[in-house]
Amino acid sequence: MHSLWQNEIAEQLNTPLALRVYTSRLLGQEPALVLHGGGNTSVKTQITNLFGETEEILYVKGSGWDLETIEAEGFAPVKMDVLLKMAGLNDLSDSDMVKYQRAAMTDPSAPNPSVEAILHAIIPFAYVDHTHADAIVTLTNTPDGEGMIQELFGKRVFVIPYVMPGFALAKLVHEMTQELKWQSIEGLVLMNHGLFTFSDDAKVAYEKTIDLVTEAEQFIEAKLCLKSEAIEETTGHDPSGYPEQEISIDLIELAQIRKLVSAQKGAPQVALLNSSLPSCHIASHPKLRDIATRGPLTPDHVIRTKRIPVILGEDFETDLSEYASQYIEYFESYQQGQTMLNYAPNFAIWRDKAAISFGKTVKEALIIEDITNHTFDAILTAQQISRYQALSAQEIFDVEYWELEQAKLKKSTSNNTPLLGKVIMVASGSDDVREALAAELTSQGANVIELNHEQDFDTLDKCQEAAETAVIDFGGLDNLICLDDNSANQLLINTCEAFLEHGLSPTVLCVNHNTLPVMSSDTIKVLALNCQLSNKNGQNNNQKSAIFNLTSAIKMMLSKEYLPSEEGVTV
Repeated sequence: MHSLWQNEIAEQLNTPLALRVYTSRLLGQEPALVLHGGGNTSVKTQITNLFGETEEILYVKGSGWDLETIEAEGFAPVKMDVLLKMAGLNDLSDSDMVKYQRAAMTDPSAPNPSVEAILHAIIPFAYVDHTHADAIVTLTNTPDGEGMIQELFGKRVFVIPYVMPGFALAKLVHEMTQELKWQSIEGLVLMNHGLFTFSDDAKVAYEKTIDLVTEAEQFIEAKLCLKSEAIEETTGHDPSGYPEQEISIDLIELAQIRKLVSAQKGAPQVALLNSSLPSCHIASHPKLRDIATRGPLTPDHVIRTKRIPVILGEDFETDLSEYASQYIEYFESYQQGQTMLNYAPNFAIWRDKAAISFGKTVKEALIIEDITNHTFDAILTAQQISRYQALSAQEIFDVEYWELEQAKLKKSTSNNTPLLGKVIMVASGSDDVREALAAELTSQGANVIELNHEQDFDTLDKCQEAAETAVIDFGGLDNLICLDDNSANQLLINTCEAFLEHGLSPTVLCVNHNTLPVMSSDTIKVLALNCQLSNKNGQNNNQKSAIFNLTSAIKMMLSKEYLPSEEGVTV
């Protein structure tokens, strides 16, 4: 890992907060340090208040901000004296901690301070950087993790055993460091959690993270080399790296998986196939079920991924049903009055094939894919140098059902975007009509595949490619809308039918068709819509009105509430 610090940029930054933003973004640019909102940073400085008094302030990353893109307004200004007094309390619920931290802010419009604000406050340096570095958590997620950290860093880091983030962690660090000479160490390693570095200089604090993580990466690489050499000496084969693997994916089966998971979740899901090397390698691992179900790399990942994936074999329905039963059993074993989350998986490992991530949106599924890729790499690495050992089910449950997360759950409102998660193909029609419809469907949450011209699907190969693209990109196909009556439509409909059969409320909607197609599957609805619409491009008032009427009618016909009639719809 290399430092991204540039003096010519840093020299133009003339406030501690500006430097804090800069180095936070440097940390956020490296996925091996933080992922999707993970980690947090802070800077201690002084301000003059309304009464002309000098106050010590901690600017700490605010809730909901990502280090890669954070701005100055993403930092919450909190009074240091209040945070230090809170650190000395014997007990404090995390909900009360959040309330009192917010009350101690000097700007009520700022975001909520990080739940680790008190911990940042008690570290006696201006700049504090906290990351969930892959190399560090890979080492600490092993049975001899603390021993390896000590072997690597010696007394240059201070090791903190795992406890829940929030007040409990801040309290423990406060108690354990009472006699610590902070100047004698370069960082804190939090077992199964991450790394803290610090300095009164922004560059030094940042580069301490880079240096310590680089040492950890080199330490792991050295251990892997020793292991590889030993295996090669015994077997004659070099086991290092991921071997290239050929996998065969049945896209009909992927669509079936998406449909089953959507049913479990009670809402349409995107299902993204992850064919990265770590994904394929872990899917074909002989001890797949054992190593893949030990828990997440860091406890905060559970909010995105759940504790473990579903392992899919040949009977998807049975596998998903058993996963749901096991999740309910897991909840009942540890719950203390919390509200149970949905029991469906957030990602799957399809045995001998690849991983699949699920989400209401592509963005949500991609975040899960990113997290699981890093986790797969860490699991496989830990297995080679020792043994992957995550936190216990109880400890992961405590984070998954943390009171702060439960409070968010109670406050959250359901997304009313009616087509969220649906996959819709729109074929032919004029550019004006097709683009307007695609934009409207997208605004309603749909994932839209546009076939721009009849030439895009006038052969069987082109139709097959279009249908397969929908499944590869989103996991399935739910609706096909043919915007005019042309000879290529029937070929496209016939090709898509096999995928539509496993869609969610699958529908073929035909606009201005003389004859409606007959589907071989009764599960696929065929709807007719007649509209006074020109197939030529042009935006006169009559055409704009017709497009508006068309898109409104299509949204209505694709809604759950629509009851089809034999006459179809005319607008």
